[in-house]
Amino acid sequence: MLMSIAPKIVTLKGSQSGPTLAVFAGVHGDERAGILALERLVPQLAVTRGTLHVAFANIPAIKQNVRMVNKNMNRCFYSNNTGSEYEDSRARELMAVLNTCDALLDLHSFRDPAGLPFTICEESSLDLAKKLVPTIISTNWANMEPGATDGYMYALGKIGVCVECGPISQSDAYVPLATKVIGQFLTYYHMAVNPVELAGDTKEIIHAYKAVKRVSERFYLNPDFHNFQVLDAGQVIGYQDNEVYRAVAGDCIIFPRPNAAIGTEAFILGRRA
Repeated sequence: MLMSIAPKIVTLKGSQSGPTLAVFAGVHGDERAGILALERLVPQLAVTRGTLHVAFANIPAIKQNVRMVNKNMNRCFYSNNTGSEYEDSRARELMAVLNTCDALLDLHSFRDPAGLPFTICEESSLDLAKKLVPTIISTNWANMEPGATDGYMYALGKIGVCVECGPISQSDAYVPLATKVIGQFLTYYHMAVNPVELAGDTKEIIHAYKAVKRVSERFYLNPDFHNFQVLDAGQVIGYQDNEVYRAVAGDCIIFPRPNAAIGTEAFILGRRA
């Protein structure tokens, strides 16, 4: 059960001056690991310095346990958004907060039941991303999927990371990971009351370079693919109308969605940096 969401944005202030941070969860309402982690943390959360804004982003979608109400909120974060759907207006509220922030942590989950947690960010945010739990970091998403929260921060010249906290179907199991990532985020900025150990392991960097949308009824994507699966040169990924998608040596597939709705992303291709 979602905790009380009034006010829409919870603001915590430390006793000393410092950076301004934001932590979001529930941009997609059915991605529960981050939502549950924040729900449990907020009543006892405090910061030593600076300001922390916490937001359950897509409140109606969270209450209904659905990805979105009218549209994908994570395509609504751009400065000239004048859209009329709930996700548009809520994104404008959240962008007003982000405009005051130095850094953002946005917590998500994914549908692949066999996938591993990973971080999405641009190269300017790699230092922070390397200090977080996931061992895979994927870059260049501001170009691949514009309108996301972390891409908005990148456009502002600020730090933004999205952590994909594991499969949606295993949300409860990944709440501890989401909780630790929040602690690492605050620790990185020297704001944690109880600092946690930052990651020091080697990360695998994957540069996203091609996004394919489904635009036709005549579409097929191999349903056996999983996140960051390495593909063989010439391997058939799928087809759409008269176009056959084949992998190039070094490709891996990200967010494969064999049941993607028309007009939405079907898969992303990436390569190891």
